Amino acid sequence: MDSLLKRWGLQAYDVRPLTEGTNNTGYYVGDEFVLRIHRNAIAPTYEHAVLRALSGLSFAVPAPVPADGETALRGELNGQTVLASLSRRIPGEHPVRGDTASAEACGRALAELDHALARLDPAELPPPFVWDGDLTTVHPRVPSIDRVIDGVSAEDRDDVARILTGIGPRSDLPRQIIHGDFAMTNVLMAGGRVTAILDFESAGLGFRAMDLAVGRFFFGEVGHPSAAFQRGFLDAFPLTDAELSALRELELMREATSFVHWYGRYVDGQITAENLADRVERLRRVDDWASERR
Repeated sequence: MDSLLKRWGLQAYDVRPLTEGTNNTGYYVGDEFVLRIHRNAIAPTYEHAVLRALSGLSFAVPAPVPADGETALRGELNGQTVLASLSRRIPGEHPVRGDTASAEACGRALAELDHALARLDPAELPPPFVWDGDLTTVHPRVPSIDRVIDGVSAEDRDDVARILTGIGPRSDLPRQIIHGDFAMTNVLMAGGRVTAILDFESAGLGFRAMDLAVGRFFFGEVGHPSAAFQRGFLDAFPLTDAELSALRELELMREATSFVHWYGRYVDGQITAENLADRVERLRRVDDWASERR
């Protein structure tokens, strides 16, 4: 760890584990910085470009600290070569599930972020990930969904095949750059207000209504999306009737996309067969809920 931190000129800092997320591991570096070890198949080039382009928000977003002209550096950690980035720590705590006032405030904050993301010019950014339902572009290890279908357990195969083959792009919904992963662990709050939105690793071009679909899902439960979150978002970012009707479909699309990404991580040996089975069950539950309105 010391040799890695020296790349940013940091020495003699107390380092404490922060989180181990789906795609990265975090560490507090003293009380001033957060170090992220990126374990995704894709470098955070687009994520960091989006963060640099955002401005004028009422809350903070991470500001990666450059070293040697780069914001993502390769170095050694525990005998392995890793890709790491460093940001200044932002004060706040994650919201608590079931707190309707916090959920509504987070919905408003996501709406503010989506307005800001809509103002960015995609031509001035690197090529993005695209959240459009094309499951063959999600992970480099998964060039076709047949690879996923053949790779899950026999008892899960029919359900996974039915769900994944039913996902496809739509051309009738507005698109823009979206956050893509607005979970409670990616928000910080203090004194009832949002102080930061974190983890833009899933940011990319997608259906703008997908951010609401994902946020209300994560702030609620499967089958019981957060009405408070949706209210806060729609008060500041109205959607069309077609978008509102598509929210369940978009959440299933996002869940299927996430599942394919997890399968790619399974192929890479980053998760276990048990982890994958848990994601199959979650995919089924989201599909059951989305199917209620079909």
